[in-house]
Amino acid sequence: MKTAKDADKPELDVFAMARAAGLDTAVKQFPQDVAAAAQSAAADRDELPALDDFAAEPWPPMRIRRGR
Repeated sequence: MKTAKDADKPELDVFAMARAAGLDTAVKQFPQDVAAAAQSAAADRDELPALDDFAAEPWPPMRIRRGR
């Protein structure tokens, strides 16, 4: 059952997106896994805070350590 929050989101064809990413074999052999991965990615995306600046990173930039 969809919630009010989900009603605003467009329905995406997960398998079409996976095929466009070159995952044809995964879609054929493991369709449930592809769907579960898409659902997990969407849940992770929904947990990120909303950003005013779309170019901003949601975490600090990674830095390279200097050698000894």
